[in-house]
Amino acid sequence: MSEETYDFEVGEEGQKGLDLLGVLFNPTTKSFIKQYGLQEGMKVLDVGCGTGDMSRWFARQVGPSGRVLAIDNNENQIHAAKLKTSDEDIIEYKCLSAYDILQLKETFDLVCCRFVLHHLHSPRQTIKLFFEVLNSGGIYIGEEGLINAAFAFPATFAWEGYMPEMKLPSEEKDGLGRDGDFGMKLFYYTKQAGFTILSCQLVHPLLWKKEQKEPLLIGLQEFKKTALAQGMTEEEWQKKYQETQRIALDDNQILGFYESCQIAAKKT
Repeated sequence: MSEETYDFEVGEEGQKGLDLLGVLFNPTTKSFIKQYGLQEGMKVLDVGCGTGDMSRWFARQVGPSGRVLAIDNNENQIHAAKLKTSDEDIIEYKCLSAYDILQLKETFDLVCCRFVLHHLHSPRQTIKLFFEVLNSGGIYIGEEGLINAAFAFPATFAWEGYMPEMKLPSEEKDGLGRDGDFGMKLFYYTKQAGFTILSCQLVHPLLWKKEQKEPLLIGLQEFKKTALAQGMTEEEWQKKYQETQRIALDDNQILGFYESCQIAAKKT
């Protein structure tokens, strides 16, 4: 597990491509969380906090009688989160892997983990750890993407979904050979970890404005090193980048972003 690497480059200001995820998903995520158990005074663990947008929101919701512990395995993300956090936001940040949350030696009323499990070599084991660190009756909020739901019209090679080969649970593997399209599996493996499901739903944002599509260019830049390591040539990357620039400026081009599966579950 210690050999795992993050697919995106993260500078001292954090991963800028996460800003688009925040714009597209934060409003629906916040509404979902408030509907399924978030209350003032709660003790919250924010796993994979990134630059802390949701962490700061959690702090405002739980108030001075609550507590927010936000973790990320990247020092630059934690550094960026601290810079954005004011003295009024009572949050403790720690650079810690999701695999190591038992080292905290404490339990929580709510654990939130968004768009992180698909990066991990052992996502199913991680959900089991969430179960362990929750108090009885505690809530797990999860959200993961469905890459196959992405589409473009008019069609373009620079933005399209794909349907991975679906394996039975008995055929699932950890490590580099895993199937990282985890959103469609979130319900099943959350139940297998022992949780009682409260709600499960899909969210599918559309990108149709220039300011919505342009951040895709940042994501491409942050993923470039990994794309080249995975076999894409510099020429292929440049071609994809130029096409993404074109569709960002095309008022007639609409993109269906990756869909997300949201789940709320209780430890009973």
